[in-house]
Amino acid sequence: MNKLSRVIAFSVFGLSGSIFAADDDSRRNGGLTNLDTDGDGAVNFEEFQQRGAQSLSRLDSDENGVLTLDELLNARPDFGRPGDRNPDRPEREPSEEQIARMEQRKAEMAARATERFQEMDVNGDDIVSLDEYQEANFLALDRDNNGLLSAEELRPRRPGRRGQGSPRGGRRPQA
Repeated sequence: MNKLSRVIAFSVFGLSGSIFAADDDSRRNGGLTNLDTDGDGAVNFEEFQQRGAQSLSRLDSDENGVLTLDELLNARPDFGRPGDRNPDRPEREPSEEQIARMEQRKAEMAARATERFQEMDVNGDDIVSLDEYQEANFLALDRDNNGLLSAEELRPRRPGRRGQGSPRGGRRPQA
């Protein structure tokens, strides 16, 4: 149930989340500090691309350098495993109503993942290349559509809160 929503969020924001610095001094602007190689206070698409292959490789289960819809739908982010549950807490069987809600949520998440995949697949060849993946993630993060990422845009957003600007319909980033 939550696995697919995590995968979707991971694919959209995985790159930005993996670039934050660990030290206290750069924690507030960690993504910007790590990506802003020219020191101008913003990250352009070229700078963004320099760090981009890692997040695609986490989803690319057959390690061929591209992402398919099947890989996106079946990706397994490392957010805990079923065996990691509390052994002292007994498992309860979900009710029929809960099962129906879980199935409905799963279908909704699969539909959103499919839509997201189609948005990333700019050329319509049913695979998302590294370039397409990076461009889609850059555009999703560039909430003000100015072709640059600020420290604010690189901060992870809280679930359920949408930023200004839309990942759809934005301009192609300029390298």
